[in-house]
Amino acid sequence: MALSEAGERLTTWRPVGRRRELRQVAAGVRETAAGRIGLLHVRGPRAIGKSALVGLLREDLRDEADVLVTTCAGDEHFAAARGLFGAEPVDALLTGRDEHARRYALNDLVVPRTAGRPLVLVLDDAHRCDRSTARWLGVLARRIPELQVYVVLVYPCAERVAAEEMFADLTGALDTTTIDLGPFDEADVTELIARECGFIPEPECVRVALESTAGIPEVALAWAAKASATGATPDVEAELVEWQLIWLKDQPESTRRYATAAAVLGSTEPASVAALAETSPAAAVPTRAELVSLGVLSAEGRFRSAALRARLLDALGPEELAEVRTKAARLLTDEGRPQEEIAELVMLLPALTEVWMFCALRGAARESTLRPELAVSYLRRVLDAVPGHADTRQELATRLTEIDPSAAMDVYAGLLADGTDPAVRASIAVRYGAVALRAGRGEEGFLLLADYLSEEERTGRFSAIDPELRARIEATALVNGFGGSATVGRAMDLARVITPPQGRAEGGRRLAQQLARAEVLRGKSLTLALGHLRSALPALGGARELWDVFAVTSLHFCGERTAAMTLVDEIIEAAPGSGGAETRKLALATRAGLAYEAGDLTQAERDAGAALAIAGPEDFGALTVLASVLVRRGYTEQTEQLFHRMRAPRDAIEYGWALNAKAHWLWNRGDNDAALDMLQRCGREFDAMGVHNPVLVPWWLDGVAVTMRLGRTSEAAEFAERGADAALNWSTPAARGYALLAKGLSTGHVETLEQSVAELSEAGAQLHEALALRALGASLMREQHEKAARKHLRAAVDVAVRCGATIAADRAHELLTAAGGRMSAVHASPRDALTGGELRVAELAADGLTNREIAEKLYVTVRTVESHLSNAYRKLGAQTRAELAVQLR
Repeated sequence: MALSEAGERLTTWRPVGRRRELRQVAAGVRETAAGRIGLLHVRGPRAIGKSALVGLLREDLRDEADVLVTTCAGDEHFAAARGLFGAEPVDALLTGRDEHARRYALNDLVVPRTAGRPLVLVLDDAHRCDRSTARWLGVLARRIPELQVYVVLVYPCAERVAAEEMFADLTGALDTTTIDLGPFDEADVTELIARECGFIPEPECVRVALESTAGIPEVALAWAAKASATGATPDVEAELVEWQLIWLKDQPESTRRYATAAAVLGSTEPASVAALAETSPAAAVPTRAELVSLGVLSAEGRFRSAALRARLLDALGPEELAEVRTKAARLLTDEGRPQEEIAELVMLLPALTEVWMFCALRGAARESTLRPELAVSYLRRVLDAVPGHADTRQELATRLTEIDPSAAMDVYAGLLADGTDPAVRASIAVRYGAVALRAGRGEEGFLLLADYLSEEERTGRFSAIDPELRARIEATALVNGFGGSATVGRAMDLARVITPPQGRAEGGRRLAQQLARAEVLRGKSLTLALGHLRSALPALGGARELWDVFAVTSLHFCGERTAAMTLVDEIIEAAPGSGGAETRKLALATRAGLAYEAGDLTQAERDAGAALAIAGPEDFGALTVLASVLVRRGYTEQTEQLFHRMRAPRDAIEYGWALNAKAHWLWNRGDNDAALDMLQRCGREFDAMGVHNPVLVPWWLDGVAVTMRLGRTSEAAEFAERGADAALNWSTPAARGYALLAKGLSTGHVETLEQSVAELSEAGAQLHEALALRALGASLMREQHEKAARKHLRAAVDVAVRCGATIAADRAHELLTAAGGRMSAVHASPRDALTGGELRVAELAADGLTNREIAEKLYVTVRTVESHLSNAYRKLGAQTRAELAVQLR
């Protein structure tokens, strides 16, 4: 709460506000001064400040009128007159006169007082006035209408009928004005806060006070008092609720029914509230307006205070409340109101006893705009009443998938166990498998689906299943199995007995993707894997989806690296319309892995970072790629932090990459034995899973390098032999290059290393190509062919720099220096590796200038341009001017 520090301190200690009403009364008094009796009715809710207004009247009019005030309190003859003029003068006039004469005698008390200025007679609680005084005022108005008398009748709205009946003679004789006293406005609240707190409040403070108090004077007073005491914005909800409850008790039955109906419905639809309150829409309009003005309802018709609404509902009692709520729900159903509105009421009933109640809850739960948590609560309520209802259980599982996949998985498992219809069971099996992936319970999902497939096959129920649906089930089972180390082997076994799909429908493509994946993991038949991939790829120009990412990985490891990169680019481009963030995250993480494998560490880091920036759980694959990049650059601490963030891998390949990254991290730290242990662990676990493809995670190749560093040549030879055997079955350029490199590292044979460089260059495996070039240079140095060694070592530095692999570049640079080569320090990026002349020539070439144009611009010969350009192409790994422009960005 903010109070202005400016302004004078106010200490009037008088009733505040009502300036507008006071001006209206003063205007009436001035008209009376012209010689005609005036009548003013002031009415308002109880405790709205009517008596306070009377006090203000007495003070504000004292300079221009005599103001006599009394509070009516009983039926004694002329009691109100005695309160106005005093008991002694009234009794003196009345003594010895009959009733008729008394009414005229009292005029003698009025006439002299009006000789000089108006006389204002104020009757507070006028509905309690005695009839003798009321009749006398009527006689006064009829007999002496030109008197300067202004009569003010003050009474509660609830007593309007009684007051009007009491003063019917007076009202009929005079022009009558009415003031309906309502809550305070901004000016009133401003004055009240200023008086209580001592400072003129800022507009925002006044707005908050009005919002909190609904402008009810006594509640506003409590707000101001608390604000003054604490200096903070106070909570006066309890005070406001108590005032509103008291006010409601004074209202007609129709008003109370309307308020109760609004509390039951919680609705903003006036017609529905009026119908439940059993009143006409037209009659309900002023009632609603009054409830809004007094802060009971918002302008939209909802209760502003949950506490007040609860108090009104509690007043009904449990049985009556249930009855009214049932009636309200039926009413909304008949009106065709939205299912969610009906469901809110049905959920509050103690028991569901009629069919329409179940329909309302299920119908609301199907609404796509309804929050999943609310839909789940509706469906659980239905199942509490009818536990075995299969359709409701399916609907529950569907909505649970959005917020609690693990719980949805359990519901689907129960449905699968209880189901008997083959087609229904098959549909449930597909959903079960999909939600198992989301729940991170792939191993469990695979085991259940494998048992399901076995049972359906044994009983012959699969004959009744559409082949496309069967393909979906089998694909879902396999993708779950490949996600857990304990089930990879069984998933590959299952893939062996599955009949490859016919056609290119979605389910068939998905199954073909997983069958290809099984062959890739097994590493036995490249031909068979490529055959499955031909059936797995999306049609040219067709939609791309999340499942296509599996085909990307398989294409890459089958040696189709260009096709893999093209497909993953298409998936990322289409992701916003084909699955959104989840698809894009997985595709970016996959492309990061492909870029790392190709040696483009900059692109790998960029894509991994983009995947990790997408909301949701951090992608394990992206973390692994990022850690691998940082390892290659020697960032030990940052890499360790990434290891701590890793949770559960998506599949065996991601797990192997993580182990390999940890091994390189240990190697960089100089702990070669621990690095070797980590690599051997990777091999053991891959063997246990049945994963034998040599190119997925070439841990055995790194094992050769580590054991050679440790001087354990026989172990290195064993690792190399293992790779050679595996490469015979999986004869891609990468597999052959890895096997040749392993053999070359263990033997130092120059020709073998030369062959490995060629194969790895063809495969586009630049990180391993840099290793092969460095190993070739080292072998040539041992044979004292320093000149040839320097050529390969310089190439090793260039390739490593082009990759962004700082450690590999440093190691090659050290050997180059040892071989007598001269080269500037290793640079952080390929661009930095260019000399000044090479960079200037490369930039102009990338801009599209010809060699001759560059020579003329730089005042050098064309031969010099060709030399610089050749060096730039080599250092940047570019073959065309377009590729040169990309590398120079």
